[in-house]
Amino acid sequence: MEKQFIEWLKTTLDEQTNTNPGIGDDAAVFTIPPEMKQLLTSDCLVDRVHFDVSSTSLNLIGRKCVAASISDIAAMCGTPKYVIISIVAPRSFGIDDLKKLCGGMFSIADTYSCSIIGGDFVSHDGPLTINVTVLGLGKQNQLRFRFATEANDSIFVSGTLGGSRDGHHLSFEPRIELGLALGENQAVHGLTDITDGLVIDLHSILSSGDYGATLMKSDIPISPHLANNESAIAAALYDGEDFELLFTASSEYQGHLERTPGDVAITKIGYITQDPQILLMSDSGDTTLLEVRGYSH
Repeated sequence: MEKQFIEWLKTTLDEQTNTNPGIGDDAAVFTIPPEMKQLLTSDCLVDRVHFDVSSTSLNLIGRKCVAASISDIAAMCGTPKYVIISIVAPRSFGIDDLKKLCGGMFSIADTYSCSIIGGDFVSHDGPLTINVTVLGLGKQNQLRFRFATEANDSIFVSGTLGGSRDGHHLSFEPRIELGLALGENQAVHGLTDITDGLVIDLHSILSSGDYGATLMKSDIPISPHLANNESAIAAALYDGEDFELLFTASSEYQGHLERTPGDVAITKIGYITQDPQILLMSDSGDTTLLEVRGYSH
């Protein structure tokens, strides 16, 4: 099956040439344009941890695996360019299973103009395991990092949260276009994407400055698939795999006020404090100390 799979890949993906990166050689060769920085991210996803082969289509699984790494490039305000994929498949998989899995990978890569330029394939007696590496590009002055949060910043989030309970973690769109727009706005400081949960990912952009935060309970955008109740708030705070952008910005930030129809919604959900705790404030002004936790892989 391995030989058959490799031959199929050669007829499906671009092969490497002297001038263009691609599959078919010992390593892919590519050139970084002048004035650009190279971004690199890698994720390893495993059956029954990040997805469930028994209840999810292989096409959606493949899509998610590549989309999750593309989202990391969005969180740096960069552009994804190249993808490397290594698949460790159960011995029970046939060539049709692999084609379905790759179909989801190829589709999302094409959507974001990424070229798949290499990888590896192994079969074993264990669970489906997929490692995805995405290489991207970004201009130095447009890149954003987690550690850049400043005192008195406000906190913003794109889209809605808590939707992983309804399958959003399989069908989400990485926020590449929004990330590029945020990178052009000098008022935007710290930035990440929400993978493990709002609270724990917010903590990751606060810890470098020993900051805390207050979140406004009624302002947290809840997935329309959830009832607007305490269970929905908990899902938005802790479930993770929303793959929305979470960022802090100074008072000069006006991006959420300049939206046009069709843009991704951006919501102000709180503000940075000097007290290294994360609090949830109700409309009445009562606060609850939030536990720093999230989805555990």
